Amino acid sequence: MAEDWSLDVKKYVPAADPAIITGIIRYCGIALQSRDASLVSFSDKTETGRVRENFLKKKLALTASDEELDSAIAAVGERMKGDRTKNRVTVYYLLAEHFGKLGLFDKSSSSSSAIPPVTKGPAVDEPTAPKTSDISDIAAAAKSGVADVTALGAAGVAAGAAGLAAGASAIKGTFSGSPSAAGIASGGGAQAFAGRVLDDVPVAKSGWGRWLPWLLLAAALLLLLWYLGLFRWGAGTHESAPSTTTPVAGSSVTPGNETAVAPATVTPTAPTEGAVAPATAAAAIPTGAGVTSEVRDGKPAVNVYFATGKTDVAPAFTPAAASLKSYLDKNAGSKLTVSGFNDKTGNAALNAELSKNRAKAVEAALVASGIPAGAIELVKPSDATDVSTSNAGARRVEVVVK
Repeated sequence: MAEDWSLDVKKYVPAADPAIITGIIRYCGIALQSRDASLVSFSDKTETGRVRENFLKKKLALTASDEELDSAIAAVGERMKGDRTKNRVTVYYLLAEHFGKLGLFDKSSSSSSAIPPVTKGPAVDEPTAPKTSDISDIAAAAKSGVADVTALGAAGVAAGAAGLAAGASAIKGTFSGSPSAAGIASGGGAQAFAGRVLDDVPVAKSGWGRWLPWLLLAAALLLLLWYLGLFRWGAGTHESAPSTTTPVAGSSVTPGNETAVAPATVTPTAPTEGAVAPATAAAAIPTGAGVTSEVRDGKPAVNVYFATGKTDVAPAFTPAAASLKSYLDKNAGSKLTVSGFNDKTGNAALNAELSKNRAKAVEAALVASGIPAGAIELVKPSDATDVSTSNAGARRVEVVVK
């Protein structure tokens, strides 16, 4: 079914960004090739529930209550009530616009490929399973790779292979030597990918649309098994065993069982490019999540430490934030800079995203403590990977008065 989806979107948003529309079309993928699946029925609670769970919660990473999300969906339905057909692309555009998440679909400033390259070797990303947003892009790329829904050809199989490559590379480590928790968690990337393929495609009423997701999944799993056999499990590479750390009170980390990191659901402040030199904390570095405070040049400074692959801010940050607020209240014009760092293990690109999400989580905690958002600035370090200290010391966010 050929259709110019942008024309329908622009009936409601005349200045709609074509790049964002293209990103939403890419996300919908094969759903748009079926007339039934390309439309949203607002009278069908199962359908609106799927939009809430798969699009709003998984793709947009929203954590609002179901009532609030359902209210937003109903508002879009009311806005489109004059249309006999409610196109899925338009519905998703209006919902993303409502929640300020259109930027998730603008790929114009990034690489043209949504599928990350396969990295061979023993390294395992610090967050040991792919992020939800990456899995969504991989699934969308795999689904959009099948041009003809009546023939599961080489194009669809190749797209599925590329999408699973990263997960398969990590899974190899699980089968060499003793299976480690980090390797098992990394293997969850392939499972998560398969789940996204099935969850994100609205079920067609009849024909190939009903069976295609299952065929894609079967082909992808076969390719995964082939990939593992080709590289001969455990051939000279293995995961290093995870350290068994004792979490500080308030940390949600489970020793030896790292999980994927979900981005903090806060309104991000655009990071400012510029060098931020890692500072050496005077206080003892905690193991896992924790907080230390010090004075630099007569001004308070706080280091917030994190467990491996986590963005949870330790409860001990509350009194530290209060001291920062007190200083700002007494020194008009002062501002806080917030910079995130990560340790040297794992994939650099995923670790950079993890450091940014940690900084956003601390920013949200500062705002919750009563500090105005305008007094907080996210500053991107010149090198977020800190090799000058231990791994525990590198997994931190620095909050400094400037």
